[in-house]
Amino acid sequence: MKKSFLARIVFINLFVLSGLIGNAQILRADTNQIKNSELAKVLEPKDTTKAKYKIIPHVATIRSAMVPGWGQIYNRQYWKVPLVAAAFGVNIYFIVDNNQKYVRFLSSYKTAYNLSSTATVPVVDFDGTTRELTAAQLKKRVDVYRRYRDGSYLILLVVWAANIVDANVTAHLKTFDLTDDISLKVQPSLSSPNVMSPVFGAKLTLAFK
Repeated sequence: MKKSFLARIVFINLFVLSGLIGNAQILRADTNQIKNSELAKVLEPKDTTKAKYKIIPHVATIRSAMVPGWGQIYNRQYWKVPLVAAAFGVNIYFIVDNNQKYVRFLSSYKTAYNLSSTATVPVVDFDGTTRELTAAQLKKRVDVYRRYRDGSYLILLVVWAANIVDANVTAHLKTFDLTDDISLKVQPSLSSPNVMSPVFGAKLTLAFK
């Protein structure tokens, strides 16, 4: 009984001593690393002429809301500007085109409606041919191109909102602190729920500096 108890005491002392030695080595390595980093900062030449470019998320958001693509330029993501311009250009083109067709068929529909329900009106179609269309046929085309135009307005609004969200999220990601100065320490641990039967283990410590 005494021999097993003494063996446990010796083992515990060796275990604690190894942990202390490990901590001392880690502390010494960390101290040397700090000294070396401080020395490197002192010896590093400072360029006072070049200021660090700082991105402010709310500035990027406001600029994108004012002028689509301006926030992407502010975030220095120049490759996104042609995408934003293309999305806006395509939707604006469809808005103008569908609105012109809507206005043209609406004028013809009003003319046919004022004549009679069965009267036909000559309308130049998109292929250049002239067709006789009734008021009901013209009404269908008016409704179609009005929906197309309004849908293009809605898509343009979505693109505008996506442009703002993209500028805001990108600015936040660029200002998020992703430091590599993270250390992981492995230390021995000892818990004794029962004095006569201690439990040995290991403890992991993840430190963010």
